[in-house]
Amino acid sequence: MNDEAFARRVAVQLSAAARGVDGDVADRLRLARERALAAHRPAQPGFGARIGSALRRVFPPMMRPAAVAAAILVAVLAGDYWTTWLRVSEMEEVDTALLIDDLPIDAYLDSNFKAWLQDDSQS
Repeated sequence: MNDEAFARRVAVQLSAAARGVDGDVADRLRLARERALAAHRPAQPGFGARIGSALRRVFPPMMRPAAVAAAILVAVLAGDYWTTWLRVSEMEEVDTALLIDDLPIDAYLDSNFKAWLQDDSQS
């Protein structure tokens, strides 16, 4: 007889014997059983483990590399979008400052000014 079969037979015998006890003893037995089960219950997984388990259920093993590649691609594209947005906002500030400034029209027609603008925008 293996351990599981023995444990089942013991559980059946204990359940049958517990039916004949009075209320106070039954309550103490119930509390003792709950404490014993709680002591042997595995700990609840943390947030990361639950997310990992959910992802394992969502993506079959053959799709996991593709999902990882897609996540990396999304991260790279988001980073590129962010840096482009920062660069454009900086150029926006320079353009606004140039348009608001009281430069004479000759400054805009000066070839050195155009060269300065091109050098500044490339860096």
